[in-house]
Amino acid sequence: MAQILSEQAVAVREKIAGLTELLSRIEALKAEVLEMQSVDFKKYADIIVNLEMKNSLYWLIKHFDSETLDHIRRRFDKESGILFLQRFLNLQDEAIRLQAAGIPAEGRQFAKDYWALIMEFTGGDAALLPKLIQMGQSDEFNQEWRQKQARANAFIEPALEAYFSGNGINPFQETNGGFV
Repeated sequence: MAQILSEQAVAVREKIAGLTELLSRIEALKAEVLEMQSVDFKKYADIIVNLEMKNSLYWLIKHFDSETLDHIRRRFDKESGILFLQRFLNLQDEAIRLQAAGIPAEGRQFAKDYWALIMEFTGGDAALLPKLIQMGQSDEFNQEWRQKQARANAFIEPALEAYFSGNGINPFQETNGGFV
C-alpha cells in the first residue's frame, strides 16, 4: 500500500509541476499581450512556441517588425533557431570575456565568426542590417540585457570595424542583392 501511495504522490507532483509550468507560460504570454497592446496573432504564436521551447529570450520577438519575423520564420525552424540563438549568446559572452581580458578588438577570427553569424541570419539581405542595429539600440529591453549587450558591443563594434576595414567590406553597400 505504501508503494502505491508513493507512486500516486509522484504522479500528482508531476501533474502539479506540469500545471505550474503551463501557468507560468500563460502568465508570461499575458504579460507580453499587455505590454504589446496590439493584436498580432503571428507574434503571439511565435511567443507561445518559444515559451514551449523554454527559450528564456522569447521576449525578443515583440521587438521584431512583421517583415523581420517573416524572414526569421522562413530561415529558421525550431531546432536551427535554437542553435542560432545559442551561437549568438556564446559569441556575446566571448566578446565580454575578451573585452574583460583586455584582448585587442582587432582579433579577426572573432569578427569573422560574428559577421558570419550576421550573414547567416540575414541571408545576405542588406535591408535587415539597419533594422537589427536599430533593434539592438532599443531602450525597450530590460536593463540587464542592455548592460550585457553594451559590454559585448564594446568589443564587437571595434572588432567588426577592423575586420571590415582589413577586408574591404562595406556592409551597408549592396550590389546584386548581397553585401560587398
